[in-house]
Amino acid sequence: MAPNQSYEESLTLILERISHQMPYDLAEQFATHTRLTRADFHPIRKKTPGIVCAVDGSNAIIAESGSFALAAIRAAQTTFSRGERLARAITPLTVVSVGPEEENEDFALLMDNCFGIFPGTGLKNNDADRVAAILRDTLEYGIALKQAQELPEGSLLLLDGALRITDPNHDPILDDIVRIAQKRGVLLAAVSKRTRATWGGGHPLLPAVTGFARNTGVPSPWWVRIDEKYLDSEVYKRGRKGDLYVVSLHKKTHFPLKMELPKGTEDRMVERIMSATAACSDDGRIPGYPYPLLDAHRTVVIDGNCAELVRQDLKKGFAAKGMDREIFDLLFGDIHDDFERY
Repeated sequence: MAPNQSYEESLTLILERISHQMPYDLAEQFATHTRLTRADFHPIRKKTPGIVCAVDGSNAIIAESGSFALAAIRAAQTTFSRGERLARAITPLTVVSVGPEEENEDFALLMDNCFGIFPGTGLKNNDADRVAAILRDTLEYGIALKQAQELPEGSLLLLDGALRITDPNHDPILDDIVRIAQKRGVLLAAVSKRTRATWGGGHPLLPAVTGFARNTGVPSPWWVRIDEKYLDSEVYKRGRKGDLYVVSLHKKTHFPLKMELPKGTEDRMVERIMSATAACSDDGRIPGYPYPLLDAHRTVVIDGNCAELVRQDLKKGFAAKGMDREIFDLLFGDIHDDFERY
């Protein structure tokens, strides 16, 4: 916003930007851009798999100082059979630091604990949120690898997010998860409610696909594969282990999801995965979203109350070490906290 720009003018500018990203003929433009037709949408015939296992993780910044930050991370899996939970497991809530060293110390410990290896390259402490997310990913991959090794043939393994790495040290780990799942006949998919994928210079993918399906009368549930050559960002494509699909999993809702399946998955196996995922996406709370992933999220989430409990435990630890509240506030206090009192 320019210094001489009014509030109303800034709103107008933002709305103009959004309207450029979401033109009235978004679906038609997308069809022209990709040559997508109604025949590219495949109907899903639901068939309940024997077992569905969902893996999710959570991270939250607990406290920040000028030179380093503290974060909490954990991951969980929940396993269902025909709508009934069979098992649920969660890693201990773990507090990690980001800085002040140039490379993160906790990353090597987590890689060793989860996989028995040390990272080939260090993780730079250059962004607290990014580093915390990578540390959380490490826990998630650890659980996912164990499930790929142990789930019976024909089970469905759902990961929250994407079949794409952020840190190169995770590359062989995700390769192992994909390879072992395929070798053992475990159906593997990554699911996300949102995606940064865009096309045509910034148009969002999910509304375009869903709009086209609605305009051409494609009944839900359906799936369609999106060739990555139509996507904008090379950054998005880097590190991906999966092919991209857009799906609608419930017959009464247009609730698009992005799914990624291992690259080169045959159509016959795609049909099995979509069928199994749709069969566990009829929960009344969020119809069209796999309820095992919902359960995993509710199990693992580090919400505001949880983060505040960790902060209080840290303060107690400071006191036990003979350091008073003033030292904690000097390290992690924020004058904006004082502003909020008035």
